[in-house]
Amino acid sequence: MPGIYAAGDCAEAFDKVSGKTIVSAIQPNAAEQARVAALNMAGQTTSLKGVTQINVLDTLGMISASFGKWDGVPGGQHVELTDEANGKLLSLQFDHEKLVGCNSIGWTEHVGVMRGLVEGEVKLGEWCEKLMADPTQLMSAYLATAQAQSAHAHIKPR
Repeated sequence: MPGIYAAGDCAEAFDKVSGKTIVSAIQPNAAEQARVAALNMAGQTTSLKGVTQINVLDTLGMISASFGKWDGVPGGQHVELTDEANGKLLSLQFDHEKLVGCNSIGWTEHVGVMRGLVEGEVKLGEWCEKLMADPTQLMSAYLATAQAQSAHAHIKPR
């Protein structure tokens, strides 16, 4: 409705991973919604590109993170790595050649890479199988796929 703006818990936004509108009661998403609302209130027409379900928590020193469809998709593949001795879990969810969700508990390495691969809807190609064999290779997968796709997207033919 013209002249009405909302952000955070009282607003719905398009979730890029699920393809549905959701109430995304998560601070980084609410902050982006607020930024877009403020720009529009100031007369600068802009739109929200979408949100991703994300959460990063510190519970008594145990860091956990989840991004996207952490419960997976029907027919999708998943891999889980557990390090019980150190209280760690890494779970990756795939839909064909894309990482669509992940959970990590006690595993703080490359959390930004996990988010980037999910939100960027990066086509992993052969890296999907490599991650199924060794989910700790997230950084290598990111450098080989997301960085390459980003560089290719910025090259314009003459």
